[in-house]
Amino acid sequence: MAAILFTFITASLLLSSLDLRLTGNLKRGDAALHVADGGVQHALIVIPAGTTFPYSAQTEVVPLTSYPSISGYDYSVTGINTAGGTQAILTSQANGPNGVKKVIKAYVGRGGFGLGATSLPGSSAGTTETNFSGTSFSINGNDNCNAAPAVPGIAVTDPALATEITNDTTSDGGLASNQMNLVTGAGGTPSVVVIPPLSQTVSQIADGYLALPHTDLAGGNYSGNSDWGTAGTPRITRVTGDAQIQGTIEGYGVLIVDGALDIAGNFTFHGLVIARGNVQVQITGNAGIYGSLLIKESTVEDPAYELDVRGNAHIRYDSCALAAADNWAPLPKTTRLLAWQEVM
Repeated sequence: MAAILFTFITASLLLSSLDLRLTGNLKRGDAALHVADGGVQHALIVIPAGTTFPYSAQTEVVPLTSYPSISGYDYSVTGINTAGGTQAILTSQANGPNGVKKVIKAYVGRGGFGLGATSLPGSSAGTTETNFSGTSFSINGNDNCNAAPAVPGIAVTDPALATEITNDTTSDGGLASNQMNLVTGAGGTPSVVVIPPLSQTVSQIADGYLALPHTDLAGGNYSGNSDWGTAGTPRITRVTGDAQIQGTIEGYGVLIVDGALDIAGNFTFHGLVIARGNVQVQITGNAGIYGSLLIKESTVEDPAYELDVRGNAHIRYDSCALAAADNWAPLPKTTRLLAWQEVM
């Protein structure tokens, strides 16, 4: 009897130990699956906004990275194009203790426009100056036509520039404490968000539009009344030098300014405004931009103000107003997750 009881006890202990190991493996496997999903989310953040994906072969998207909140786990992500480059397949592999491994395949495509109400992609804190005056201006990333999610009020690619704008130190061109709520949109108040670099430079984006039929205007002072495109017939307009706008002008489509842009009059533009020359954008008076303002990368060390917003100036993101620009030449778009599955 004692021998029989001993056999049963030993078997029970072995089964209990096996159950503990199985439970431990399940917990580690579940954790690894969450880590692999974290790798996918990481990739969605770092993939540059663009029109297609650049992975002609299996390409590293996120290098081997330790998971921040679960010790002993790491992940890496690779990508490869599919659907002619308009979509990509991401493979996220997570590794954990005791050789545990989980793999996720995620299918991604392009989503909304990868721009803020105002965007300074590629500009660094050391080469960029901003200035904000008064409390009557606004920079708003909430979609004016309510057709798309909110975007940043101001989008930058340099974290130091985001800090410079938001640290309540006006001596370096940042927002004052009573101006923080004037920059709204995604990411809190003020809505100044660091985004991944765009897949094209601002000049390359502008060149895509200038390769199409467009209207060239000489640089100078525009003090009369005129229109640069209408709602029914939007157009691509290029000012070949500095533009000082003091009159009453309304426009639709795409406006490209090769020189400094100084808006002081009753100027209203619906669409995409690209400043790419002597990159100084001063917006005062009753100016209004409904769409997006895109400012070229700065390379000059601490130039005069590149973005100077004051008076009753308003910059409001409008995805519907950007539709014409996107139809002419596709705008950079964010990466969005379409579906994912665990690889067994």
